[in-house]
Amino acid sequence: MKTIGKEKIESNSITSQKTLLNEFIKEQDDLHVYDTYIDDGFTGTDFNRPSFQRLLEDMKLGNISCVIVKDLSRLGRNYIEVGNYIEQVFPLFNIRFIAINDGVDSFKAPASTNTILVPFKNLINDEYARDTSIKIRTALNAKKKKGEFIGAFPAYGYQKDPKDKHKLIIDETVAGIVQNIFDWYVKEGIGKIAICHRLNNLGILNPTGHKKLELQQNYNNFAAQSSSYTWTPSTVRNILKNEIYCRQYHSR
Repeated sequence: MKTIGKEKIESNSITSQKTLLNEFIKEQDDLHVYDTYIDDGFTGTDFNRPSFQRLLEDMKLGNISCVIVKDLSRLGRNYIEVGNYIEQVFPLFNIRFIAINDGVDSFKAPASTNTILVPFKNLINDEYARDTSIKIRTALNAKKKKGEFIGAFPAYGYQKDPKDKHKLIIDETVAGIVQNIFDWYVKEGIGKIAICHRLNNLGILNPTGHKKLELQQNYNNFAAQSSSYTWTPSTVRNILKNEIYCRQYHSR
């Protein structure tokens, strides 16, 4: 089975689930904790969640023999995929599956995984996720129409207003760099590669480096090929094409 994992900031939901699972395990003589797999903040409709993938790897390696969740929705909210794991994948690897609040235990009560209630609850979880997704998109679209910022990290050259997280203000520490990029390209006719050389020669961190090292943000750019934080033509091109700079920086 699995359960542990130190998260920097843990949601109340995750904390309560861990408490429930640990109390359940204490009452069982045949179970002990191997690891805890937490995908806090990831949608349950996606089974490519990092910790879930780690769980699958441990299953394949034979490190675990039981998977325990609070209820079926914690395994996932995709009707077809959840059914596939319960009916096909877990049995293939001889994994005991327990969903505490739904009364499912594939070892002590094998019939509990085959009742009509399991697919019915999975379908409800799927529809709940779909309905929630629609409501979230509607709310976000409404914010965007009002000109509110809804992203996690502002574009290079901007910061969230400390007084209003939905409002952006210019990051004065790199405002001059953004202005220079436009001036070099538009006024001096310097190409993107030459702009990169100039920025790198000046020792200026690229946007990812600025966020991680200078702003101390928990930011990861998975498209980055290295941790050197040097400028590339694609980075410069993205800045020049981004309409967010048009008003503020062109008028400075």
